[in-house]
This record gives sequence, structure tokens and C-alpha cells, in this order.
Amino acid sequence: MEQRTEVAIIGAGFAGMYLLHRLRGLGVPARILEAGGGVGGTWYWNRYPGARCDIESIQYSYQFDAELQQQWEWSERYATQPEILKYAEHVADRHDLRQDIQFNTRIRSATHDEAASEWTLIDQDGGVTTARFCVMATGLSIGSQLAAYPGAGELCRADLSHRPMAA
Repeated sequence: MEQRTEVAIIGAGFAGMYLLHRLRGLGVPARILEAGGGVGGTWYWNRYPGARCDIESIQYSYQFDAELQQQWEWSERYATQPEILKYAEHVADRHDLRQDIQFNTRIRSATHDEAASEWTLIDQDGGVTTARFCVMATGLSIGSQLAAYPGAGELCRADLSHRPMAA
């Protein structure tokens, strides 16, 4: 199966979910490809006994949703993994993010075609996703690996300024 989107986001953790929400608000088609069976990133994968955040729970609250910030109450100052995961799942449901997330999809390769100015991503089942932009929102827990091209270590930002801003 082949699918096309403007922005392919790898990872449905807190950053990937926020980026999907933000791009939707800008009217930019985007899709998340997630290796796991649910949202939450680190908080989906790290389920060992005693796992909890090392910063105050309130820091996990998304700032873009003032109503959610007022409604959600953390049970502890330093929340445990199950509560942080529950929050991530709540946000995904509240903003209907799951409709644009493809779960259980591990990316096997990502190739950029400079002439076509697009990425081709192939998953473990042979599924193909093409996108103008590819954003690795895999977080720090996944480990780092620099792409094998000059300047790969430089900080880059996709320029979506040609897109009209949402009202």
C-alpha cells in the first residue's frame, strides 16, 4: 500500500503528537508513523516498575490547550509512567490525533530524492509513504544516528512559511 502526505512524522510521542496537531492547524497534511501500538513515546515503551518523570508533572501539560490544562489534574507532583501515558492517550483522543497515526509501523528505510524533492519511507511490511518533509520525532530514548551526508549534524528546520496561516 502506498500513501502520500506533505509531512511524515516518525514517532507518536509528545513532540510527534504536538507537531501533528500544529500542522493540522496550519492546514498542512501530515501523518505519524509509529513503531508501537499506542501513543506516548517513552511513556509507551518504558513500563518498568517505578518508572516516573524526573520533572514536575505539570511540565508534561501541553501549553497549546488552555482548557485541557485547567481540566487535567495530576495526582502527584512527579507522576508515574501509567499516569503520563494516560495523559498522552487523553490528548490523542481529545484532539482526534489517532486518525492520522499509523501504529505498529517500523520504518525500514527513508530515502530522499533531491530531484523530486520528496522522501520515500518503506516500513517493515513493505508499505510505502512519500512525503515532502520527514521529521524524526523519535526522541532521545531511541538512540542517535546521524545520516550519512555532509552537514547531517547541523540543526535544520523545514520551511513551511509558504503555507497560509490558519485563522
